[in-house]
Amino acid sequence: MSSTKPRKFMPFLIAGLCLFVGIGAGIVTSRPSANGSADGSNNAALSAQQAAEAKQLEAMQEQLLSTLVFPSDYKQVPEFSLLNVNAEPIDQSLFSDRWSIVFFGFTHCPDVCPITLSVMQDVVTQLKGKDVPQPQTVFVTVDPNRDTPDVLKNYIGYFNEEFVGVTGELNGIHQLTRALGIVAAYTAREDNPKEYDVDHTASMLLIDPQGRLRGKLTAPHTADTIVTDYITIMKTFVPTQSAALNTRN
Repeated sequence: MSSTKPRKFMPFLIAGLCLFVGIGAGIVTSRPSANGSADGSNNAALSAQQAAEAKQLEAMQEQLLSTLVFPSDYKQVPEFSLLNVNAEPIDQSLFSDRWSIVFFGFTHCPDVCPITLSVMQDVVTQLKGKDVPQPQTVFVTVDPNRDTPDVLKNYIGYFNEEFVGVTGELNGIHQLTRALGIVAAYTAREDNPKEYDVDHTASMLLIDPQGRLRGKLTAPHTADTIVTDYITIMKTFVPTQSAALNTRN
């Protein structure tokens, strides 16, 4: 996929996503109530808020180079229980109180994964000193059988020791990938059935401090494009004093 601006169809997709969320909210809140007028006012306020958000997202999408932004009610990071690179329990609180750029891959990946992590190291360097929240980079393996905590720690450390690595039980990984729309397929090698290859989603995800999926960074990835899009998104989603949001390193 090229990194040209996804302008022609993105506004319609954004509007459709917001409309879908709005319809769902209307169904839930349209039950008969003794306080019907209050419900009607709440629904009207909710619809107005969703319309304003759709307009905001559409305007922002026009400025983005290779990132698709999502409404605030699009998807939420589910509860999960996995492991970090020190074999310590890690859960959905990983995504609380700071912005995160998340990539799903595996350490035996021959090209996409090492290239992407190298790009993210450049992104981190370029964002230093910018008046935006400094995102944490999270690498979630889709091959936990081979990517043990120690293996993942050594692999991530080659790029940046501050990157967060996530592994654990395969079922737990699958629950997380399914919830966030990440695809991973495993194919046994013809020359050695005990070995296998993994095909996976190359896009990265942007998660906000409330654990909501707010964007998808499409491949191929370049540091300049990611930095430009990230700053544009932060200027829209986060107040000017946003740099104070993330003090954790």
